[in-house]
Amino acid sequence: MKILMIHCFYQLKAGEETVVEEEVALLEKIGIEVELLKFHNKGRVLAKYLQLPFNFSSYLAVKKKIKQFRPDVVHVHNLHFSGSPSVIYAVKNSKVPLVCTLHNYRLLCPSNTLFYNGQPFLDSLQRTFPLQAVKKGVYRNSKLLTFWMGVSMQIHHWFGTWKTPDRFIVLSNHAKDMFSQSKMKFREGQLIVKPNFCASPRQEDCERSDTFVYVGRLSKDKGVALLLQVFSSSSYRIVLAGDGPLKDEVIASSKKYSNITYAGILSKVEIVELLSSSSALIFPSIWYEGMPLTIIEALACGTPVIASKLGVMEHMISHGHDGLLFEANNPNCLAQAIDWWNRLSTSEKERYRRNARSAYEKSYTPEKNAEQLISIYQSVRQEQLSVTSFSAEITV
Repeated sequence: MKILMIHCFYQLKAGEETVVEEEVALLEKIGIEVELLKFHNKGRVLAKYLQLPFNFSSYLAVKKKIKQFRPDVVHVHNLHFSGSPSVIYAVKNSKVPLVCTLHNYRLLCPSNTLFYNGQPFLDSLQRTFPLQAVKKGVYRNSKLLTFWMGVSMQIHHWFGTWKTPDRFIVLSNHAKDMFSQSKMKFREGQLIVKPNFCASPRQEDCERSDTFVYVGRLSKDKGVALLLQVFSSSSYRIVLAGDGPLKDEVIASSKKYSNITYAGILSKVEIVELLSSSSALIFPSIWYEGMPLTIIEALACGTPVIASKLGVMEHMISHGHDGLLFEANNPNCLAQAIDWWNRLSTSEKERYRRNARSAYEKSYTPEKNAEQLISIYQSVRQEQLSVTSFSAEITV
């Protein structure tokens, strides 16, 4: 089987790119021939953004690659913005089965995160046109950019572009519910759930400290300000790793409070070491995440997760089993969850750790992911063959 992956790379590396790279490596490892067609948002940004409704150069690039590579299935991850929905038309005009992964909520709202001004923003989900989103400027705090984003997506709602892919992969049951209940009106069976994954770290007995850890983007939507507020008022220790707009605040807090440590930007190996030796991962995000790799990596390390009871986190973490859930954006609830965790006996914490590892092995291993991906590819390929055969019979 030959798979053509297509992904538009952001100006700054995002988690989506890690997922794409790991899926390509996974498929190649099991003997699938894969090529990755890349689009980039760097350079001529305005011109690419203006072509968001339809980028002719991207259309031609995809047609050329398909003719050259002759894939059995095309798998698109991100089209925004230099790829554009023109990619979808190039694939279907080439009569190749098409699978798209929805890493975010851009088809539902110009914000793409369903988050604005420190709060979830769900107004666009049922709106024919996202007028309130435009008025608020939910995309990069710009009414003009939000308007163009809204118009571009709406054009393709009108033309039925989003009904074209054979399958849309969503990362969780929560995301499936959000898309199913929205204005999108997907076909029966068009949405299918397949979570992200990570490779299993080497299982070694690591001495656990009583230190908590946060790994990820240092930003308000990730709940970092909430973390700093809670830990600056307690004696519990936390290590924060990552980069982002709140980096200076994190560094300032680490200098002011001895129990807060900033570890900087860590490598994959260093992250695994940090997770494997910590008491628990704290994931205080206050927006509707897609499928956080950090949580999957923590579970793979047998590290319980204390997470916001919001969106996909509520589906990934089983309260009282492999972690704890607290009311999102509530410092008192987070502080109580941390206190409760620290009062657990060593044997109880060990039970949580075994359960965390079991949760990983059940849902997030490379083997499970490969099995699901191949099943999706085979199903759309078989449907294409059935349609072609039926059309041939009618012609005869």
